[in-house]
Amino acid sequence: MKKYIVPALLPFLLSCKKDEKVVPSEKPVQKTDTITREIEYQLDKNSVFGVYQLTDKDIAICIPVQFGNQDLPLSEKYEDFLVKDSVPWIYNRDMKDYKYYDTLSVDRLIYNKRFEDTFKKEMKDTYFVYGTKSSQSCMVKRIVFKSDECGNDYIAYILNADKNLIGNPLIASEKEIPLQYGKNYSAESLSIKKSASKESTENNYGHGKYNPIVFAGYKNLYFTYYDNFKWYRKGSDSEVQFPERAVFETDSKGKVKLLWSSEMDLLGLPCL
Repeated sequence: MKKYIVPALLPFLLSCKKDEKVVPSEKPVQKTDTITREIEYQLDKNSVFGVYQLTDKDIAICIPVQFGNQDLPLSEKYEDFLVKDSVPWIYNRDMKDYKYYDTLSVDRLIYNKRFEDTFKKEMKDTYFVYGTKSSQSCMVKRIVFKSDECGNDYIAYILNADKNLIGNPLIASEKEIPLQYGKNYSAESLSIKKSASKESTENNYGHGKYNPIVFAGYKNLYFTYYDNFKWYRKGSDSEVQFPERAVFETDSKGKVKLLWSSEMDLLGLPCL
């Protein structure tokens, strides 16, 4: 009887194999997953920040303080901190637990643990950082600030960004942005320059050489920078007074609209 068991099972086994072939493959599922993972991006100006090279080793999200502007919670919190903590250079006292983080670059950056603990709560721990070459997910590793008699203060969230990977730093975003790199955006850059030049702080107060460069795009959004990435070094021949990052939108007729911008004041407008 044993020698007839296998032949008897053959029709059943063949039937199972045929049934296996009928089972839907996993390819359609993978395809669906890929579609759902595609990033749809909508600009949120409250989740995008300018990123700048502040020293030879430090790249940071820089948030300029606008004194007296109650519409900017971070600026208001910064003002409150200066008063409540009686910062030494305002009240002519010793530095005590305020330390200079860097004095070799153009801006003297200051570190204080109470300041760091206070403002760490105001921002996320990680960001998507975009440069002239590519992007990288980065963590905030230190929080410092710049303060002087002119009042062009800013808070700097120093990132663990790799300049060799991303190139010169430009923007940070809480959300991932599916930017398209590598395209020739010279025509768009020229169109944006013509549209934005009259409103440019660089043209109105600086050396008048505003020249925004589109470094990447997403649909009809164009991400630009105006910077030579040299100004942070003492003694550099940089003529850039207001380095800028911006996002512009174009419509079907080619009309340009500014959606968001961030700039640094190297001239010290409050003192003029």
